[in-house]
Amino acid sequence: MAQPASNGDRVEYVFKSGDTLYELAEKYFRKQGDYLIVQRQNRIANPRKISIGKKVTIPFRLLKYRATEASLSAFRGKVSIASDGRQLTPAKGLDIAEGSQITTAAGSFVTLSLEDGSRISMPSNSRVRITRLRHILLTDSVDYEFSVNNGRVRSKVVPFDRKQDRYRVRTPVAVSAVRGTDYRIRVDENSGTAYSETVEGSVDVAAGQEVGAANSVSVPAGQGAAATVTGELLTANLLDEPQLVEPAKVQSDPELRFEFQNAASQTGEIKGYRMLISSDAGFVDILDEKNSTAAVMQLPAIPDGRYFGKATSVAANGFEGLPTTFSFKRVLSTIGGTAGQGDFGYRFKWAGEGKGKRLYRFQLVPGEKTALPMIDEAGLTEDVLTLSDLPDGDYFWRIGVTQFSGDPEDPEPVEKWTEFEKLTVAG
Repeated sequence: MAQPASNGDRVEYVFKSGDTLYELAEKYFRKQGDYLIVQRQNRIANPRKISIGKKVTIPFRLLKYRATEASLSAFRGKVSIASDGRQLTPAKGLDIAEGSQITTAAGSFVTLSLEDGSRISMPSNSRVRITRLRHILLTDSVDYEFSVNNGRVRSKVVPFDRKQDRYRVRTPVAVSAVRGTDYRIRVDENSGTAYSETVEGSVDVAAGQEVGAANSVSVPAGQGAAATVTGELLTANLLDEPQLVEPAKVQSDPELRFEFQNAASQTGEIKGYRMLISSDAGFVDILDEKNSTAAVMQLPAIPDGRYFGKATSVAANGFEGLPTTFSFKRVLSTIGGTAGQGDFGYRFKWAGEGKGKRLYRFQLVPGEKTALPMIDEAGLTEDVLTLSDLPDGDYFWRIGVTQFSGDPEDPEPVEKWTEFEKLTVAG
């Protein structure tokens, strides 16, 4: 059986009864004559007569493989896919071959699915080349490799069944070897430093381009490694999952709004936050992302529905921390009102945005906001109310809305109130 050798670009094969190097090359080598390379490197006297149990190492580059493809699972915005000198039109389910280069513009996102179920996601302003998408015949294993020129990628790699399976991500200054994990890699556009951050599992990171090089480190879950352009390899613990204030609240304002709650022990280490919004819990179909140095973050409006958020803290040392994920409901529901004196008394009028049936409630309280309402009209369907014969004095009024979506699977209404506004009546 074949096993990985210490050199990551070679596999180890154990000869069994009936094997010969010559027949092995005929069946599994790209060129039969390459058996001479293996014979010389392993100091084999007779390629047709090899003892059972003998171990030999074979360079990956000599082995036959079946080409596999990546499938375009989801995309948003402006995405460029270049393959064999031509531009492909992005479409869900599009097969993308080895050698293709994928580029995302600002506000654009891509997720690819691989044959073994692994996924790779690219957010905005990223450029990735697929350098290997192969199934090695001798070892019945996968050989995947991606090159990140700039930007970032997230890899969700299924646990490998075979020790010979390989999944690698290269940057200009480092290479990462992955075996069943969830991790991110980012190339800083200013410094050229490559940041690797492990969320689940473990990743081997080496400065330079050789896995297993002297300057390498194993990065377990909760840690990161940074490879610099000068060859340094630095490690750090990732920040804990950030805490948000009411992350599951209904997002009913025109823009999405999230508020982060700083952990006292980490406040000095945090320089910002990052948020991803997706239509699915696996974050395959990413809708938007936002980076912010403020604890309050706003994102553009999205259609009504159920969504998922993934938030991380960004440390002063450049590492993105562990994520916290949550679900939330988006229902646009706004309300605002005006008050003025009309021909028949004081006229209150309101308006707002939102789909579905909307019922309004008007309240008027005398003197102070905390007083009991002297007028409390609920179930209003019109957008105007006139009050006559109001005694002189100070009043506070507000309008509320109860909005029903009409979806039988989502019967819970959304309720909102305006802030109290002051009205002074003087004869």
